[in-house]
Amino acid sequence: MKTSMIILSVLFLSLARADEGEVARRLAWVEGDIQSSYQSDRKYARERLKSFEGREPSPEDLDRYLEYLALLDITDHPEAVKKMKSFIVARPSDKRAAFLMGVHFLRRGKKDFAKYLFTQLEADKEFPWKSFVLNNLGMLALDDKNADQAVHFFEKAAKAIPRTAAPLVNLGALYLKSQSYKDALPLFKEARRLDPDFEDAALGFGASLEGVGKYADAHEVYTEYLEAHPEAISTLYNDSIVLGNFLKQRDKAAELMLRYIQKGGKETARAHEIIRSWR
Repeated sequence: MKTSMIILSVLFLSLARADEGEVARRLAWVEGDIQSSYQSDRKYARERLKSFEGREPSPEDLDRYLEYLALLDITDHPEAVKKMKSFIVARPSDKRAAFLMGVHFLRRGKKDFAKYLFTQLEADKEFPWKSFVLNNLGMLALDDKNADQAVHFFEKAAKAIPRTAAPLVNLGALYLKSQSYKDALPLFKEARRLDPDFEDAALGFGASLEGVGKYADAHEVYTEYLEAHPEAISTLYNDSIVLGNFLKQRDKAAELMLRYIQKGGKETARAHEIIRSWR
């Protein structure tokens, strides 16, 4: 019996301020058989970009300017690459724009260029976004079908600074794929603690709980996330499956699945079949 959808792999970039205050965590790349959150994150990025009110921040305000560059790139602004290159030339000692350039290359399938930049940054002991670099190198290894090397990078990234949920989710996704649910559980639990708004962390935590037979706990995780993020259709789907197939609350499950269909979930045909099976 098919259970909930799970994450297969995630490329994730966080832009955290040095004081650990505001975090712009909305640049995500999700691959696999779940409804990707990437489009909603791009929508968020566009909205976030509007907060600059058409005024480019000063490069002297480094964190704000780097966030601005990242938002330009994720929204495919035609000036994004030019501005990143100008920043790199003007501030060669600050390598964070080089990292953003690496992400730019990765998003566009230029993986050799991305790998070169990330490898250089990994070797730089002073680079402040080490966990992001290691995470992305893990994604490149995963893309090359080298799971052992991917695990190596994700494990290093999970311990590196700044702490971020991405490598924990990626590592947990590999455990889910191999049905090692007990190993995945603590990874997703910590990812959820680090970033409660990251849907993939909630999905992974719930799927891990399902894997060890704790369906009521999984339902609680999904419900809690949906209360804060009612637009999260992947979580809506998972919660419906748990309610209908395992907790035998089929009327409520059908109601949630109809909401999933109405919100444009990509598994619409399958959702209709599931509802019919509950009647």
